[in-house]
Amino acid sequence: MELLEAIRGRRSCRRFTSEAVSREALERIVEAATWAPSGKNRQNWRIFVTRGEARDRIAEISGRSFAFHEPLLREYYQEKVVEFTRGFFRDFGGAPVVLIFYTEKTADGPFVDLQSGAAAVENALLACVAEGLQGCWMTAPVCFETEITEVLGAQGLDLVALVPVGHPAKAAPTPTRREDRVT
Repeated sequence: MELLEAIRGRRSCRRFTSEAVSREALERIVEAATWAPSGKNRQNWRIFVTRGEARDRIAEISGRSFAFHEPLLREYYQEKVVEFTRGFFRDFGGAPVVLIFYTEKTADGPFVDLQSGAAAVENALLACVAEGLQGCWMTAPVCFETEITEVLGAQGLDLVALVPVGHPAKAAPTPTRREDRVT
């Protein structure tokens, strides 16, 4: 697959089939994430691959985090979208795997650390496309970082994002691109 094809084919998928994601595909996705650039090449990201019980415990925490984001969602979206999003927070759209990205603290500070983690997330999302999968970059559950960290035993790390991964239940529409974004 060509790089630009993967970039243009990446979608924020919120509905997944129940089909399992192979260990080999997950290994390639995670490896791609580790090839992301990082501040001073510290490679300070940490990636947790969750399935089964751990994934379900994270979904329960994610579901509770919806309440913190609901008022803003109601400001921008119709009721149907808000309720769909509530369900997605609770079950990750049926995604069988959730990748959870953290960073280690470095002397460069949280701004650089966050960018390093974000680069790893994007690499993983593009690798999902190359594997015939999709994901969804979620930052909303970060407000429950302490609980998620406890489940994973990730003390001392900073939570960046959760990425449910799986086979898309249907192709997502291609979003339009905004004009005047480059000067």
